[in-house]
Amino acid sequence: MAKKNNASKRYSSIITIDPGNLKSYRFQNNEIKLNKLSGFKKENFYISAISAKNLITDSIEISRNITDEDLDSAIDIQVYDELNFDPAIQYTIFYKEFIGFEDSAKRKFNIFAIETKKIEEEFKEVVKKVKYIDYILPEPLLIKSVYSKNLLEQDSVDCFLYFKKNDAFLAIYADGEYIYSKAISFSLEKMHEKFCELAGESYQYDDFINFILTGYSTNIPEENQRLIIKLYKELFVYINDVIFYAKRAYLIENINRIFINSSVGIFKNIDRYIRTYIDIEPHELNFIIAKNAKEVQSEQLHNLMVLTALEYIDEPDDSLNFSVFKRPPPFRQRPSGKITYTIILSLIISLLYPAYQFGYAYFMKLQLFQLKDKEHKLYLEASGIKRQLAILSKKQKIVQAKLDKESKKLNFREKLLNQIYEKKIHYPMKVELLVEIFKEINKYKSKIYDVDIHNNKDEKMVMVLSVFSRRDKNITELIKALTQMKKYGISTKEIRKDKKKRIYLSDIKVILNGSN
Repeated sequence: MAKKNNASKRYSSIITIDPGNLKSYRFQNNEIKLNKLSGFKKENFYISAISAKNLITDSIEISRNITDEDLDSAIDIQVYDELNFDPAIQYTIFYKEFIGFEDSAKRKFNIFAIETKKIEEEFKEVVKKVKYIDYILPEPLLIKSVYSKNLLEQDSVDCFLYFKKNDAFLAIYADGEYIYSKAISFSLEKMHEKFCELAGESYQYDDFINFILTGYSTNIPEENQRLIIKLYKELFVYINDVIFYAKRAYLIENINRIFINSSVGIFKNIDRYIRTYIDIEPHELNFIIAKNAKEVQSEQLHNLMVLTALEYIDEPDDSLNFSVFKRPPPFRQRPSGKITYTIILSLIISLLYPAYQFGYAYFMKLQLFQLKDKEHKLYLEASGIKRQLAILSKKQKIVQAKLDKESKKLNFREKLLNQIYEKKIHYPMKVELLVEIFKEINKYKSKIYDVDIHNNKDEKMVMVLSVFSRRDKNITELIKALTQMKKYGISTKEIRKDKKKRIYLSDIKVILNGSN
């Protein structure tokens, strides 16, 4: 099993490749566009995927007594035995430990295997164009990237369906981790053949594709268009059986969502048939990864490859990398390069070492002399600064004592002046204002039973006069008269009636305006 690659790389663009039709996209500067394969360029990162139909997937259990050092060979032996692999055929086998398997005696692993020669056959035309492919992953495992990049929440069990011209697969993920996948026999080409078989006549592939995408085709008679119902019924009954097996085999209680798409786009009204035959809430498998997504409608499988490549570039991990076409490492990382660099470096060191020792010793002596001279100068500066600080400290204490003494005198005089001002100015003014207002109260046949005098937040004098009268009109006319005097700010909240005493009462707030 391949180990984790710790060498992080950066690339100018990501090139995605579909080995089935050699279709390719380039992702660069957050934009995606169709790409023409025209030779390998080292600044590009190349990624492709193994089709599900060529992939063998299963799960096995291994004793926990097997050490990690012996795990590779133990899994190879058990895979050949349990899956009845022909010992004469070479297989490329990868494995991933099953998350959440609770057994004190055993560990469970998902197995991904393919005949090695099939990898070479599937990518034969690709390597003619680009020579090297950095990363090859099974198509069902590309879906992991939508969870890693937080495009889907990881707290549900999800099923994914993807259809291509010559292939189709189903994959199940739980809490963002791969659980199960299977190649299904309903590729777009197989669906086209079944439709023609049901109709009893042959239709062009493009006409059929146009029909399942739009629900209409000029070259398919209307009476035959209803046959799509039979086709979808057969498709989803089959998929329901696969899901039922997976739920039972992997102890899945419930599948929350099903995502569906294809290399040609989403089928018209497909959600209706999913709800009817599978009873799982359908969603479109459609993730926008580029800012020019409206202009370039890239296939979702290529979008998943881009997300997977971005994840790999950030954190390289070859534990599931099926590529047998990796670019050679830089010369300095090859065994021959390492030997060459070691010999050259040894020669340089052997020639430069004596000169280095002599030069370094002279340099250290010079540094030591400079540091001692600097130390002496700093000592003299520090002594002068200490003396100045001592003198300033004494002066500061003398000034502070004088400041404290003068502050006490100032505070005493300020307090005395405030008291004199209060007695000479405020008291007579309050009496004068009260006399003037009481005259008005008597004039309008009202009486006062309480007075509250205080200053508001603006330091204006406020008087609250509590008055009463036999008639509410008297109090109203009193308020009106006080308001017309201009120098007062008059307000009251209400005039209330005391029914028992048969009088009217009101609290009149008087604020002295201006400086008078």
